[in-house]
Amino acid sequence: MAVELYFPHDQLGRKNPDFDLAADYMELTAFFDDQARSFTKDLINASEIGAENDYSDVDEEMTNREEIVSGAVRRMEKRRQALGDSWPFTLDENGDILTFTGQNPSYGQTAYVLSLVLSHLKSVSEILFGSAVYPTDLEIKALRKYFQYFATAALAAEVRGRAWSFGYPRIDRTSFQNKLKQIWGLFNDGIIQTAPGASNNPKDDQIDIFAARLHDDGLPGFLLAAAQVATGGNWKEKSILGHPLVFHKRWFSQQPVTNMICYHIIPFARPDDYFRDDCLTLGNVLHRIRVPRRVAEAEELYKNGLDIEAFDQLAPAVDWIKAYATRRAVAA
Repeated sequence: MAVELYFPHDQLGRKNPDFDLAADYMELTAFFDDQARSFTKDLINASEIGAENDYSDVDEEMTNREEIVSGAVRRMEKRRQALGDSWPFTLDENGDILTFTGQNPSYGQTAYVLSLVLSHLKSVSEILFGSAVYPTDLEIKALRKYFQYFATAALAAEVRGRAWSFGYPRIDRTSFQNKLKQIWGLFNDGIIQTAPGASNNPKDDQIDIFAARLHDDGLPGFLLAAAQVATGGNWKEKSILGHPLVFHKRWFSQQPVTNMICYHIIPFARPDDYFRDDCLTLGNVLHRIRVPRRVAEAEELYKNGLDIEAFDQLAPAVDWIKAYATRRAVAA
């Protein structure tokens, strides 16, 4: 391996190991490896470092390490099943060798790698931090912007309808009011007017994406989604569930009758055991095991004429990921 990554031993200890984190460690190891491979033995070897005093006996130590390996393999297998060709890795039939296959990534595969990198910025994880491949501040800013555009595509595919990247700063440089008028001018549902006391500089009022599947009759009562895109360590604190009521009262004199479905779009992989509560507190959640496949679907919809704002910005993200993978040679 050309790049030395940090192994999060504290989170992969003997009690309740984070198997998604172990799977991510293997994926990042393969991504930066000069042969594009990682081995389950990498997990065992890495877990041995600094762990000599953490176990009461050898049997407990071996059981924990076997549990980490088997758990990581299960999570990677689930990713393969959920994402299909949008997962840019292959796992051999014995679960011993993981290979990165996204050297010329599709949009779906790019969404996955982008999400993987964002999941391991220092506000969330220590795996990449301090390594020769940790992104610069300017790159992190660009990566978050790219994720906003991938999230817009994913939500378009989710509702199979048109989508707008509403989050500030907007790609078309429009003001909040002009963007709102641009979108609602197609909806024929509600009258835009700022309520007394509302902010004079609302930016996006917590909503980063709108997506709608309109009916041909042009009337209200259509599928409408609003999403918050969250990529930082405080992503759980940014729920917009319940916010549409405030949004409508704040920006409309005649409030829309079409209900908004709230989404939370994140680059992280979430454990199954916590996902029900995530949806309970955040609304529908699109995460790393859902976004890439929806992006792949959006590509087909876009080719067939669906209007997805900022879709042309996905290609530069592909170029960045391809260039980022080459840093393994620089770091060697």
